[in-house]
Amino acid sequence: MFCPPKHFRFADPQLHVRIKGDEIVVSASAYAKSAEIRNDNDDLILSDNFFDLNGGEKRVKILKGKADGLQVRSVYDIR
Repeated sequence: MFCPPKHFRFADPQLHVRIKGDEIVVSASAYAKSAEIRNDNDDLILSDNFFDLNGGEKRVKILKGKADGLQVRSVYDIR
């Protein structure tokens, strides 16, 4: 990659999120640059809320707050 990430044409990572106990599981079918997890109230504290994700899954611990209205996005979504 020899350009800023916002200009690179990433493949759609098809990000999905689900809750499993006290964890949020994010899955992607392709590389997701700077994936971000948020909730509707912006009051969620996580063990990791920004990360790169190769195709597969990442588990993130919920440290504080409720995982209601979760949203997940990556650089792919910034266009």
